[in-house]
Amino acid sequence: MVLLLHNHEIRGLMDLSEYIDAVEAGYREFGRGAGVAFPRENLWIKGDRRDSRGGGHVPAGSKASFKFKAGLLPGLGGAGVNAYTAGLPGGLSTFMFLFDTDSGALAAILEVMYLSWLKTAAVSALATRYLAPPDSAVLALFGTGRHARSQLYGLTRVADIQRVQAYSRNPDKRGAFCERMSDELGIEVIAVASAAAALRDADIVTAITSSPTPVFPGAALPDKPLHINGLGAHYPWVREIDTQTVVNSRVFVDVLRQGLKENGELVIPIEEGRIDASHVLGDLGALAAGALPGRPPGTRWTLFLSGGTGVDDVAVATRLCQKARERGIGSEFEFGQPYEFEF
Repeated sequence: MVLLLHNHEIRGLMDLSEYIDAVEAGYREFGRGAGVAFPRENLWIKGDRRDSRGGGHVPAGSKASFKFKAGLLPGLGGAGVNAYTAGLPGGLSTFMFLFDTDSGALAAILEVMYLSWLKTAAVSALATRYLAPPDSAVLALFGTGRHARSQLYGLTRVADIQRVQAYSRNPDKRGAFCERMSDELGIEVIAVASAAAALRDADIVTAITSSPTPVFPGAALPDKPLHINGLGAHYPWVREIDTQTVVNSRVFVDVLRQGLKENGELVIPIEEGRIDASHVLGDLGALAAGALPGRPPGTRWTLFLSGGTGVDDVAVATRLCQKARERGIGSEFEFGQPYEFEF
């Protein structure tokens, strides 16, 4: 029987700490060489953009895209494909097809919007656990949208955040976001009027925006140990983090092959001749498997770049399906009905 899970059924199946644990288990499996990730592919739909929602992320001559990425984690019992459209009037339409690696059967079909919201937060939280300076307390947050909210929840699970300095382009949305998050988290979340103000005294910097260009200059970063997460961009011609920051940081990505292919933060300075591929020290799999140290003594800046991979998709979906079956949540239906070939 195939399990069908909708977004509203996924809500409440796991708390954010469980998402972080699931992501860590998936990347550990990948980092040990047992798991496999198939990098995201973008198939561009030709046409004229109807509005500016692409934000510079859509190439000229295209209006939208069909995307897919996949992962195989046999130690967790799952393999799957995340397929979705982006840029069309209906917004994101994204689904996960999860297979059982023991039986080979299709195990589940999941709507992905809700789990992706928390999964993205879990990935950056896990990287922050490995890479942030000890006793980090001040967060500079760039972006105040839906994903920024889950980022705050995730980061407060792995660091004792006492103060958040949030910056985004719209002052009204920025103020409302900070008021809401202060109430929800019980910490000081303040709206600031500039990138420089957001970065003042920061220990952790997280960018989760739709900007196609860097959201702060590397020259404005504090000259102290800090960790940076860049999460909003995953096309080779766009980036949230500038070359100066990349050059001067100890850099990690979610999956090495995918990151070097699609992160403009890496592709652009490589094309400029400022770095080469060896500047990226490794990926989240190597960190989770203990193959690489995250922050050796004396490290100043660390940088983690992520756009989401098949590893975290499969790791989270597998655990969600286990929880759903245990609780009797979701609907079941059956493929493989008897048939005969006829003309």
